[in-house]
Amino acid sequence: MKKRYFIAIAALVLCLSCSDWLDVRPAMEMRKTEMFEHEEGFKNVLTGAYIRMATPALYGKNMTMLLPEYMTQHWTIAANTLPAYISRFDYEQADYKKLLASIWLAYYQTVVNLNTLLGEIDARRDLFTNGNYNLIKGEALGLRAFLHLEVMRLWGDLPGNIKEDQPAIPYVTTVTKDPNKLLSLSYREVSRHLLADLDSAELLLKDDPITYCFNSVLNSPGLYDNYTHPEDPYHFYRQNRFNYYAVKATKARYYHWIGDATAAARYANEVINAVNTDNTPKFALGNENDARMGRLTFPSEHIFAVHNSQARDVITSLFIRSTDGYTQDSVRVKEAYETGAHANDIRYKNNRLWQSRFVQGHDKYFNYFKKYVMNDQTPVEVVPVIRLSEMYFIAIENGHPERFPAYRVARNLSNSLDSELTTPEAIRARLEKEYRKEFYGEGQMFYFYKRHAYDRFTWPTSYTMNLANYKLPRPDVQTIFETL
Repeated sequence: MKKRYFIAIAALVLCLSCSDWLDVRPAMEMRKTEMFEHEEGFKNVLTGAYIRMATPALYGKNMTMLLPEYMTQHWTIAANTLPAYISRFDYEQADYKKLLASIWLAYYQTVVNLNTLLGEIDARRDLFTNGNYNLIKGEALGLRAFLHLEVMRLWGDLPGNIKEDQPAIPYVTTVTKDPNKLLSLSYREVSRHLLADLDSAELLLKDDPITYCFNSVLNSPGLYDNYTHPEDPYHFYRQNRFNYYAVKATKARYYHWIGDATAAARYANEVINAVNTDNTPKFALGNENDARMGRLTFPSEHIFAVHNSQARDVITSLFIRSTDGYTQDSVRVKEAYETGAHANDIRYKNNRLWQSRFVQGHDKYFNYFKKYVMNDQTPVEVVPVIRLSEMYFIAIENGHPERFPAYRVARNLSNSLDSELTTPEAIRARLEKEYRKEFYGEGQMFYFYKRHAYDRFTWPTSYTMNLANYKLPRPDVQTIFETL
């Protein structure tokens, strides 16, 4: 019998003190009439989805710096703490269960934001100007697919174990009081919905301003009046929106996840090969100048990023002043960055990504992680979610090792690596190291391990991984109910 899963909206809101975006009772229906009387209401709802994604509940902390990084042992771990429970996959521990439930809820709350918008936008198409119907609907559909893919990568099976007819996750496309529409769909059905959303988004966003304007222009309204630029202020800052290339990058990520090498490489290469009107790259790999200026999230690589308005509090507490923040032993870090062979790695040299500082009052050195800090004190507010280097890695792993030298040169690694990529096993071994170095603090290492079903982590120390732990348990408060 097909197993049913539901999002227990009332219980989750009660337990986790969340906002009323999951309230689908008549109060929401009454608000919608006023909310969507003008184009601005649609913009506000979509902006609300981006804001929620940028909070610490998702990519402002939990899904970049916290959960996936501790699951791969990237930070040092104190005994009897939440990080300790995360790192040993103690899913029954109360605080860990609460964290997972809050992340699950945050994803589906954001989906509800999007579905509320999508449920109204077609009937009110005449409200929109300047191509904003296509832009807003395209972003919302693309985001909905992206968020469900993220949930599937965490709570779904190992890619190698997926059986298309087995239950996967709920793929929620409507705001509804009917619990029968909140079923966990099969992997086949989830894939069908996900690709339909991405295909529609790609078509709607074909005239996205990012396709014909330079990112530098879009990121600096008013400074490049002599260049092609949007007339509508809403069309700027496309790297912080789910733009046309974010759709293609998500397709690359999806096909890579399910093991379709041809499709994964095709979409990854489309993003890599994207160019401006003067034939310069649309997205450029970060380089020495970026690293020297402290731009270690490499903004020129951002295909999709979120603006974290709480960055000052989060980053300061974790990476600037705290001695209880996220760190790693300096000897282990040197091993990870292979400093003996690659002493001039632009990320590591000159205390760029890590810096050991003596802390007065504690009488000890503390190894500070600096990816999210500029000039030692200024928190980075824009957090990358999809970067160009991931597209390079996807292409490399799926039949295009000739992409590796460009990445290697950008990071100033030894050219001795080029001759090593002769077999799939050698490529995977090299990419394991590069994922760790490249995405430290961004949460991507866990998905590399899960995609390849690693049963042992070798860094920072040896850790035997129970393959069953790659599939996160669903929250206890997710249950079957008859009515709201």
